[in-house]
Amino acid sequence: MKKVIISLLVAGAVVAANAQDKALLETLVKKGMLTQQEAAQIAKESVAVTPLAKSTKSIKIFGGGQGWYTWQQYSNKSNAGNAGAQTSGFTLRYVKLGVEADVGGGWSATVITDFGTEGAGRNYLDKVVASKKIDYDYISGTLELGLRKSNMGYEQNMDDFNQLAIERSVATMFFTRSDYNGIGSKNFGSRTVGVFWDGDIIQVDGLYYSLAVTSEVTEGIGGGLINNVGDSSSLSFYAAMGYKNVADIKGETLAYDFGINFGYAPQGMIATNNARGSIWGINPYATMNWRGLTLIGEFFLQQVEDYLDYNNGSCRTPLGANFTAAYKVDMGEWGALEPVFRASYVNANGAHIRYEATYADGSFATFNQAATLYFGVNWYATEAVKTSIGYEFGYFDNADRCQGDEDSRFYGNTVRAQVQVLF
Repeated sequence: MKKVIISLLVAGAVVAANAQDKALLETLVKKGMLTQQEAAQIAKESVAVTPLAKSTKSIKIFGGGQGWYTWQQYSNKSNAGNAGAQTSGFTLRYVKLGVEADVGGGWSATVITDFGTEGAGRNYLDKVVASKKIDYDYISGTLELGLRKSNMGYEQNMDDFNQLAIERSVATMFFTRSDYNGIGSKNFGSRTVGVFWDGDIIQVDGLYYSLAVTSEVTEGIGGGLINNVGDSSSLSFYAAMGYKNVADIKGETLAYDFGINFGYAPQGMIATNNARGSIWGINPYATMNWRGLTLIGEFFLQQVEDYLDYNNGSCRTPLGANFTAAYKVDMGEWGALEPVFRASYVNANGAHIRYEATYADGSFATFNQAATLYFGVNWYATEAVKTSIGYEFGYFDNADRCQGDEDSRFYGNTVRAQVQVLF
């Protein structure tokens, strides 16, 4: 009976940790706890995962999914006859499956796919990088080559499954995505292909920095993110510096992080008439976490060359900000509850904020100013299961194009519900 129980335990361990199964079985046989025949039978019934390279030390598989329900309506307060459309429906926003492998020598490989609606425009890829950890004298950090996010926008760089509000803010979308600009494609921030360095200043504990040289093209409507050699005419450059640490306040831990992101894209602005201009931008941020309270603040400032039609390179200088507050309360066997508040603001200064499906016919309006307020709550039933519901009020004005009504002022009402499961 003892051997039967041991055999069942070993079989479970073999399936859960296949990379170590052979050595474990051999050890149990040598100690007389299993016969050679029993070990052979367990090995035969287990699932084998064989790496392509013999130097591979470990392979980790992970993933998760998000299902959303969204109800949304915009109302035109300056022209009641030109009202916005009401939309509602279900969608699978993120459906991710990832593999991470330690291939030895400080090298690792990460491939994450996203089969949700968010991943459709980039060949269903979320992150594909080869990484090398370097620790040599005064140089310490990680070099990555491939597809990932550049360091521009704190909320944008938070993991999709770790967002406090259900959807990212209007400021994050406008300043880091190419498809939320009204005068063309503003390729600046978000996912791109390039070479990335994330390092630590070892002389000062908590001081970190990053550098990146990337393709001009970033994710957006176009979908040319992966194979963009024919469309890309320039490189883009990013740098960041920050400091994070923890402090003890009356026996409680206060964690904080603050820094600044900077970027320059010599030909990152592609107007709707295909003329190109430069972009530079800065993004200071600060975060704090204390006794379940999380505060996040960030500011955006960009300068964009506008060559659309007769603008002849006029400089647009949009600015914006996000502020988020959340408080996580432990409810024991009921998990944890987390109320969330977020305020977001954008003054586009002529670069214009683009919002899709403003009208029933699917056309869009562009506005020069936007402000939104989000109120929601997250319920963490377990670490793997999160349910969220939230309401966001939006105000958009100073329209540039609104079906002939340039004085339009829109009020937006959006309700979202989300269920998220991780593994």
